[in-house]
Amino acid sequence: MEDFHSLSNRISGLQEDIFAVKKQTSVLASDIKEDDRKLEELNNRIKSLFDKAGIDESNISSESTIDDIQQINTEIDSILFSVNSKTEADKALDVNNVDLLVACLAGGLAVLVDFVLVKVPKTMDIKLNGEKVHCEGSPLTTILKKIGTTNDGKEAKWIKTLEKWFHVNYDASVKENIPGMYPKNHRVYSLGHDPSILGLIWGIKDIVSGTFSYIDKNGVLHIDKVIEPDLKKIFYAPFLWLGHIISDVFTKQGIPIPGTSVLRMFQVGSFGEKERTIGELVTYMYEQGYDLRHLATMSTCRLVINIVVNIYYFLTMHKESNPTLPLFERDYIRVKNEQKKKKIFFIAYSVAVAGNIGKVAAYQGNPFAINIAIWYQFVREAVTQTVIYFDEGKYSIKAIENRHLIDETFELLLKTSQ
Repeated sequence: MEDFHSLSNRISGLQEDIFAVKKQTSVLASDIKEDDRKLEELNNRIKSLFDKAGIDESNISSESTIDDIQQINTEIDSILFSVNSKTEADKALDVNNVDLLVACLAGGLAVLVDFVLVKVPKTMDIKLNGEKVHCEGSPLTTILKKIGTTNDGKEAKWIKTLEKWFHVNYDASVKENIPGMYPKNHRVYSLGHDPSILGLIWGIKDIVSGTFSYIDKNGVLHIDKVIEPDLKKIFYAPFLWLGHIISDVFTKQGIPIPGTSVLRMFQVGSFGEKERTIGELVTYMYEQGYDLRHLATMSTCRLVINIVVNIYYFLTMHKESNPTLPLFERDYIRVKNEQKKKKIFFIAYSVAVAGNIGKVAAYQGNPFAINIAIWYQFVREAVTQTVIYFDEGKYSIKAIENRHLIDETFELLLKTSQ
């Protein structure tokens, strides 16, 4: 009896298993039917694509198998995975090896000019680490400093005439209440003698208000009254300031480099054996000839880079875009070329700055070997590259490049399918 009952349970369990298998079989049959429907739909879509592409439909039979579809997918995948991130035409607008070579060449020539022509303002012997170091002066700066002087080293008459015509009230070379100021450095003390927009503002202010604005040896701003104010002078004050600057450029001591007067406010740091602050160092450098004329000499390095890069740009990149192209395509080419040019400039000035660091090292840390002109332009180019990197316009450029890539890939797919 127990055996019969056990057999009954087994039969019941077997029936449940058979029912479950039937249910799974029904679901599987439904899935197979759905897959067949999808495959048929996919087959029809592929036929439609071939028809639109102008491909003979006889190459596609109505009995296309999964293997046929897989073969097509494999061919498509091989094309999609073989494409690059940009088209060849777009890659040509990026910096290439030739561009890098030209940039390094321009920067290298600037370094050569820095060593051979710029050197230091004048021949000098300076003490570095307890040793006397002889430094040969710049031949070009020497020539520039001879302008406005006679054979016996005195100021030319035309310089004295300009000084008389464009005399200003803030040109005091000696004042008892200003310790440390004397004829050799009074222009670096005076804010009105700074050949910059800031100097123009202070110069006009001093001319009109009859004052003398200066930074003392401790970096403190002072404004001393010299004469009575005269508001009528505001109409010709800019011309008076400019004329006075020109008259001072060719004097023996010259005019400070733009921004020098402001730097004298920074009484921090400790440089050299005498542990000079930044303010004291720039004053000392001006006294030893690091003036506007030597800045002109230092700018020859920039001139070399600009000539080389602009000639290369004119010969290779400066081309009129196809007028039949859409406006956004022409703008894209123009912007990419400008960005390429800016990057070449940045690389060239990076090389020039690296060379100037080497020059300072070769001169055993002599601050007069610093080429402020190329450092200034290097900072400008670095800022430009930063602005380009964070500019949201790069997304528009990327979208255009993606559009080019999609078009090129689609054409490649059509050629492969034929």
